[in-house]
Amino acid sequence: MTTTTNDTDVARWVSDFGRWVFDQLDDIAALLEGPLSATAPRRADLCIEQRCHDLLTDPQTPVAGAGAVLAPDVLSDAPYWLEWWTVESRGGTHVVTKLAAETDPRAIGFRDYTELPWYAKPFETGDRHVTGPYVDYVCTDQYTLTFTTPLLVDGSFSGVVGVDVLVAWFEEHLLDVMETVDRTCVLVNAAGRVVTSSDPSWVTGDLLRGLPVQHWLRGEAPEHQEWAATPCEGLPFVVLTPR
Repeated sequence: MTTTTNDTDVARWVSDFGRWVFDQLDDIAALLEGPLSATAPRRADLCIEQRCHDLLTDPQTPVAGAGAVLAPDVLSDAPYWLEWWTVESRGGTHVVTKLAAETDPRAIGFRDYTELPWYAKPFETGDRHVTGPYVDYVCTDQYTLTFTTPLLVDGSFSGVVGVDVLVAWFEEHLLDVMETVDRTCVLVNAAGRVVTSSDPSWVTGDLLRGLPVQHWLRGEAPEHQEWAATPCEGLPFVVLTPR
């Protein structure tokens, strides 16, 4: 027997998922506080590889990438540094690989990650952030949600810790909830871009224009002619259902 749910249940599932993700990020950040509090920390002092490896290889978790991205000049032996791992399935086995990004600002292939939203937003706001859905050409080559939180050491911003979640995994599991709702549900981000929809006419990345999403996220309740909105607590996402 199928249990009937509503848009509030969908929003709660999304919020609970986000809470779990940020709990993992808090764990990773805690591992870095000691090493980065030392005088002249180095790349070899970072101690999150095992924690990230465990996340990436646990079949019960949806994490496709995990690690930390350090603020410029935090490390004494690298002006920029990404301590980041990715995972892919090969023949039923999870293979974890360390991301080999160009971190020398003098090199042709260098890209200043401090300008990217998953880093820049936590730096600017001091708060958690979710970037996406976007196609991550650096790590996954798929639609991705990147969750990041500020890495604070002795009260100073020292970078971000983060994880990548594939939208395909997120969609597969969220649709199990959405499909028990008796009407269409569309999850959008703060820009009104579709993350997941129970109606196949709306696909990941589609933009719904003219939505007062920022008002909804602030807890305001402006009327919209076509959609009713339920914000997802703690995340920049809103569940839409047609009026």
